[in-house]
Amino acid sequence: MRGTTFLISILFSFTAATAQSPCDWFDHDGDGNIGGNTFLYALGNYGVVGGPMDPDSSGVQDLSDLLSFLPYFGNSCDNLDWYDTTTGHIIDLAVVEYAVHTEDLMGLGGTLPAGSVTYHVYALLEDPNDYLLAVFGDADRPLVLETADAFYGFGNDLGETVVVSDHQPLFNSTFPANEFTSWFDAGIAADANSTATIYYVAGFANWADSLDPGSIVMDDSIGGAFYPTFPAPTSNNGAVPIGQFTVTDPSSFSGTINLLAKTVLDDGTEGIEFAEGLAFSNADLTVFGCMDEEATNFDPAATWQLDGDCLYPGDFNGDGEFTVEDFLGMLADFGCTSCPQSDLNGDGVISVQDILLFLTWL
Repeated sequence: MRGTTFLISILFSFTAATAQSPCDWFDHDGDGNIGGNTFLYALGNYGVVGGPMDPDSSGVQDLSDLLSFLPYFGNSCDNLDWYDTTTGHIIDLAVVEYAVHTEDLMGLGGTLPAGSVTYHVYALLEDPNDYLLAVFGDADRPLVLETADAFYGFGNDLGETVVVSDHQPLFNSTFPANEFTSWFDAGIAADANSTATIYYVAGFANWADSLDPGSIVMDDSIGGAFYPTFPAPTSNNGAVPIGQFTVTDPSSFSGTINLLAKTVLDDGTEGIEFAEGLAFSNADLTVFGCMDEEATNFDPAATWQLDGDCLYPGDFNGDGEFTVEDFLGMLADFGCTSCPQSDLNGDGVISVQDILLFLTWL
């Protein structure tokens, strides 16, 4: 799964050829902000030959133009300049086995057969303040997901989803397979109850309905992308969700994905980073968990450790310090006989001795 990562440093050709700022290209109404009106303007001209936001001068407003626009959406034009391009912030992809379905489940659009498996795919990011702007593909950088039989519930028909914001959790109790339809969430949430708003653009109308059941592909000349409506910095634990994919035959699930991220530089300023050709496969699953044998929740099966995965005696919030917040956690466990994080003296029960020991650490 951890295929070769092709990190590219893209400095858009138009920036080298001109001294124009992002607002010269993207503040279409001259109001000093690259805001919601500009976003609608950009999307309204997506795929248009001679579109007005064509900074790469390809003659059509396509994916490359959208990717050059997304990092600047929501910015004021005051002193706004082109972002530097970073490397090393997008580490890899992770495929996690989320649910193994041992019996048939009824769904709005059809039955999810026993033997199916639901996977979550994540981008592994270096800095907790990095976040995804887009998951994308075009003819030069194809996005391809493939499985042996079919992706359950991916599409535009009844009971199907393309992005997580298509999902209707109210149907989960009556149609339990509804929770496990396949979707992209592009950095917002891998949760079936998410209220995230994810949009997508594609070069061909109704492309999702014309796909083979066992493939999800974006590889046309105009290209397409999945992206959050209002991307914003949100601290993460190192794993940012890309999508949920349920396959009816788990003998194979693999693909290649391209990502655009907003990154944080060492001096606190913002940058952007592209990762192209990130490969994954369910033949190499990731198991998130604590890999430190000194922790109270060490998991020998874990293959990747995220921020906050490890718990240590007395450190309830995982910040590496002993504070009043941790002390309150100790008090809540008082009398417990199966709370290793609070059992500081190792006698099998949380007692006054543990409390007194903790107080010496404050």
